[in-house]
Amino acid sequence: MFVEALLILWSGCGLLWWVISWRLVVTAPKAITNMPGLGGKKISLTIFKPLPPLEKRGLVIEARGLESFISQMDQDSELLLGVHEPDWPLVAPFVQEMQSSYPDSRVTVVRRSESDLFSNPKIAWQKILVPLAKGELWLWSDADIVVPPGFLQRAVTEYESCGAQMLTFPYAIRSLPHPPALLDALFVNAEFYPGVLLLRRFGFVHFGLGAAMLFSRESFLRLVNWEKLGASLADDYVLGQMLHPVQISDLTLETVADATEWSSAFEHYFRWKKTVCACQPLGFAAQIIVMPLFGWIGLVLWNPGSLQAWLGFFGMVQADVFFAGLICRAAGCRLNFSAWLIMQAWSLWRIIFWIWCWLPYPVKWRDKLWHYAQEHA
Repeated sequence: MFVEALLILWSGCGLLWWVISWRLVVTAPKAITNMPGLGGKKISLTIFKPLPPLEKRGLVIEARGLESFISQMDQDSELLLGVHEPDWPLVAPFVQEMQSSYPDSRVTVVRRSESDLFSNPKIAWQKILVPLAKGELWLWSDADIVVPPGFLQRAVTEYESCGAQMLTFPYAIRSLPHPPALLDALFVNAEFYPGVLLLRRFGFVHFGLGAAMLFSRESFLRLVNWEKLGASLADDYVLGQMLHPVQISDLTLETVADATEWSSAFEHYFRWKKTVCACQPLGFAAQIIVMPLFGWIGLVLWNPGSLQAWLGFFGMVQADVFFAGLICRAAGCRLNFSAWLIMQAWSLWRIIFWIWCWLPYPVKWRDKLWHYAQEHA
């Protein structure tokens, strides 16, 4: 009887967190709000956009995000586009189209065929792009990020008024082009995003989010250690530690879930969760408090003949599925019927991956195996 009462209390903690998570997401601003202007002051901005190796898929993932930035640029902004030399034939038509559609936007293409200087390929690109940057403010943003109209002006205004050295932006997934992308959406929208929104309410933080990080040229050149940054898989987290304090914006951006195969989806899901575990081990460990399915699985294994144990187990699975779907919808991502069916196994996946993250298994990124204890490949 004591065990069942303890599990009911544990389940209450899990349900309470789901309600809080839903409330955080549903009340997050859905559009850009007006902010006081800069009084006519113009601040130059450089946007960094290094592309990953594209192979044969071209700019299917990145094109929409890049255009969302380029369409907002003015005479005080520039975009540095990093392109691997073999990908230039795939990128050139897009660049020409952007120049034709937005003639006032300055896009500088940097092409290279040299091998990466650092273990982290994104930081290897940034090292090449930094000497070319002319802006007073620098915006580092992953290539697939999509921003709403008016974002650039709003971001600069918010940075100038927030009192932090870095302004970073939360992100959500709003579409599922392929069924395996569901794993990314569940992690980002239901597991990661609510926690970021909660931390925002407590003031400054000491990490960045790769969706977008805005900071001054002067702060970067004075405080950043290239070697440490380039040796870290979680470069956004490490950059935020170097440029703290960091303010999380109240504006949410959109990232793209591009997994087309379940193997790559599970690999990406593991990398995301392992990164959180490595960067915030205490917080990651504390997640067990809001995962009562652990306890119900234990009770089922201990007493498989208990109807109460099975009811608790299936009840928590359905609660996880219901609230995860509700949160995804609040974040702007509608799930179809097949997604709801697949999610029946998601609660078990969370348990398995939570355990797996504590084991000494490396993660794979860009054909490299990363061991977090050493923070390098």
